[in-house]
Parts: sequence; structure tokens; C-alpha cells
Amino acid sequence: MDESKLITYKEMLAAIDGQENNLLIANGFNYGLGVHTGYSDIFKKMLKSNYGIYAEATSIIEACNYDLELFLNKITEDIADSNSFLKKYVCNKIKLDFMQALHDIVKSKIKNIYEEKNEGIYILLKQFTNYFTLNYDSFLYMLLLKYKSVGNENNAISFEPTIKFIGSDLDDRQNAIYSEIKKARETGGLEITIEDNSSTKKAMCLLPKTQFISIIKTYCKDKGKDWDSKSIEKVVNKILEDEKRNQILNHVDDGSKKLSLFEDDFVFETNSITQNLFFLHGAFHIYKDGKKIKKITQDKDKALYEKLEELLNTEEKEIVCIFQSTNKMEVIQQNEYLVHCYEKLETLSGNMVIIGSSLAENDNHIFEKINSSKIDTIYITAMKKEIEKNYSIAKGLFPDKNIFMINTDSISYEMPQ
Repeated sequence: MDESKLITYKEMLAAIDGQENNLLIANGFNYGLGVHTGYSDIFKKMLKSNYGIYAEATSIIEACNYDLELFLNKITEDIADSNSFLKKYVCNKIKLDFMQALHDIVKSKIKNIYEEKNEGIYILLKQFTNYFTLNYDSFLYMLLLKYKSVGNENNAISFEPTIKFIGSDLDDRQNAIYSEIKKARETGGLEITIEDNSSTKKAMCLLPKTQFISIIKTYCKDKGKDWDSKSIEKVVNKILEDEKRNQILNHVDDGSKKLSLFEDDFVFETNSITQNLFFLHGAFHIYKDGKKIKKITQDKDKALYEKLEELLNTEEKEIVCIFQSTNKMEVIQQNEYLVHCYEKLETLSGNMVIIGSSLAENDNHIFEKINSSKIDTIYITAMKKEIEKNYSIAKGLFPDKNIFMINTDSISYEMPQ
């Protein structure tokens, strides 16, 4: 592999800035944020939560290599085919425990994502027009909701000056400084004189803290202002705090909406042209009810589990989720929502960033669709020891695309200082 094809996470962010970008995540993305949602992690959670039930099945789970479909087949093979009720009951019970364990993992970890060390995840997410996930947990959905605008149909972009600051913790002089620096931050209107007496304008809105302070101090000196360093730093800290509280993504739309004021259900439009969040293999919160695809909106754990149990035990309803690890296209072709998500891949152009995928063969149907799109450059994350192998796989999957590999060791979701 040419060394120029191996870049850092920061270099990738710089390369895609301002372009048309699409994100595809798999389990490794969750792991990178400390949310362990692999099959083995889910089964271990099931064992811990329901030890009395699953203790005797531990050896079977391990023999099946933590594959849910294989485990279901193995655990029911001794049940007579004529006893379809018992087979279905056992399968549904295991699926329910599996989904509950996954939900518990995500819920217990999501609150830690917004700690300081991960606040920079917004810097990544804001780069994309479309979001795709191979995972069927709700993690990406919950992550995007944090930055989704509420009560604004246009989902206004971050840094919109929605908070008017009259700072009780800043004095009058600092408030005056705040107004001028805040305007510069939003408009990028600071003109800086360089040593050779030429001048340049800096785009301020995305500068990290230390660089922003440095430029403000240069501006202060250039314009003969008597702002002291302590006041500048205090004002900049306040501005950045405001921005951090008001980070909003341009557009987050999973394709669901209420069809009327008199219905509580959120229904997915499988011909939506505004949808930009796609669960390629389905998700636990998406289900089919007759001819409609709906979204579970219960916010209480008990209500959620009761709804999942109802769906599993009702013939007319089913969870839209690919539990099997092979022949996934068979399931996709039988569901309108999954077909819609799958077909969307072929319409893409610009860049594709793939995070957390091992490029496994059982996801080739996804990669084939990306290869037939107008995507021209693909960025793929991989652990150091897997980079050469995954680059070789990627060249086989995307022979006509420009491919760059990103060492996962270089990824940091901390806010830049």
C-alpha cells in the first residue's frame, strides 16, 4: 500500500471539510466511544441479567461463536417440528432478552458519551449529509438526536446566535469585548495584518480555542485595542461555552412522521426524499404493522420491553431487524423500508467515510451498492495491524474508487483546544 494512502483522522476531517459527505458506521464505531455492542457483549449481558436462565446454555453460546441465528437454531433443534408454538416461544424469549440486553448496554453508556473527552464527536457528525448504520441498536439515532434542532423545521446550523448574552459574570468592559469577538466568531470578519504588511481574513467559526485566542490577541494589537489577556480569555471561554450548548446539526430525518394530528404513531415514508438517517439492516425500534412501517416511541424501559414483546408475539406485526448473519439480502428484499435504505446507497456521490467496519463478506451487498454509486473517495478506519489487509479488501470491493485508510489510533473525539 502506498504510504500516501494512510492518513490520520484529523487529515481526513480536513480533506472532507465543505464537501458532500456520507457516513457509514458499524460496531467498531460504537466501540470507539466505549459502547460495546458486539454479539459477545450482548450475550454476556444476557448471562449477567438472566443468569439462572442462560447459565446452562453458556457452552452452546460459545460453540455458536455468539451468533444469534446459530444459537436459536441450536437451542430449538431438539423441539419437535410439530410443536411450532414452543419453538416460536423459545425464539421470541431469546430475541426479547437479546434486545433488552442491547438496549441496556446503550442506555448505560450513552450518558458518558457527552463527557469532555467525547464532545468532539459533533465535529465529525456535522460533516455529513447522510448517515448509514449497519448496527441495529439505537446508539447513532440517540447520538444524532442530541444535536438535532427542536421546534425549527429547517434544523438551523450550529453557532446560530440564539442566546443573547448579557453576562452577569462579565463586567461592562468585557461585555463590549464579548459583542465584538462574538460577531467576529460568527462572521469571520477579523482582518489581520501579517508581518509583510499584507492582510488576510480568518474564518473564525471552527477555530480551536488556543488558535482563536491567539488571533484575537493579534487583532487586539493590530487595532490598538487595550484588551488585557485575562479579559480576552474569559470572553472566549464564554463564547465557546455558548457554542457547545447550542451545537445543532443541519438536518436529521429518519423518514418517520405522524400522518395526522389524530394519530400517535410515527410512520416511515418509504419514498421519502428528505430522509438522511438509514438503518440498513433495520433496528429494534422499527416494526412492520400490516402494510405500514412504524417507529417505537416509548421512552420508558418497561413500555419499550412490553411493546417489543407484543410485536414478537403478534402475527400481523414484526420487528424490522436482520437477526441472521448470512443471506441478508433475502430479508432486505422482503421489506419496503430496508429496500428504500439499500437503494439510497446507489444514489450517493462525493465522499464516503466508513468507521468501525471489518469489511466482512456478509456485508458485501452493501459494499456492492456503494461501488455502483457516484462516490469517488472512500475513507476507511482500521486498526494498525489490519490496515494492509483491509486496504487490499477495499481495493477489491471498490476498484475504481479513491481509497484512504485511517489508523484508528489517530481517532480522537475530544474537543480541540
